[in-house]
Amino acid sequence: MTGTPPSPALLGRAPWTTAGALSRDQRDFAARVRDDWADAGLGIDPVDAEGRLSGPFDLMAASPRVGEAVLALAARFREGELSDVERELVILVVAALDDCAYMWAGHEPLARQAGAPADVIAAIHDGSPCASGAHLVVRTVAHDLCAHGDLAPHAFDDALTQLGWPRLQEVVWLVGLYRALATAMRVAQVGPDPALSEG
Repeated sequence: MTGTPPSPALLGRAPWTTAGALSRDQRDFAARVRDDWADAGLGIDPVDAEGRLSGPFDLMAASPRVGEAVLALAARFREGELSDVERELVILVVAALDDCAYMWAGHEPLARQAGAPADVIAAIHDGSPCASGAHLVVRTVAHDLCAHGDLAPHAFDDALTQLGWPRLQEVVWLVGLYRALATAMRVAQVGPDPALSEG
């Protein structure tokens, strides 16, 4: 009599790629995440105690060539014209508005380390209006892009004047990248603690 085969491990409702057998490309990708991102200062470890990738890192491992491109793009934003605090505040706006707990847990500590004021972080988390405070323009642009998918003419003109075209473009692309990551986690129903989602 044969037994029922074990159910595959799940990350949220998605197959947990790095909890099973991996192709060579997937193994190489997982090794790169361990080498380059495990000590990146994120507030959440992309590698769990079992050596599996978590959150978006595991989701990217399913298609490692695409995952490599996503990670390369994320890394390039660290070399861009936005300051560290501006970059992290934009990511927190996306995390808050897209209700992405993993992203929030990963980037809130980075925002604090970069010098983001606690009251600004709290306002973003609580969904308070971006009426004042540090780095208002980048927060407003990120908020409008998440809420409306565009900038009204006056908002565009104001952002262009205050940020300049290269920095405004960086905010737009940064929002797009992190909204894509939030979408991937929402589809997979991935939370900040893989153990809570494991099947």
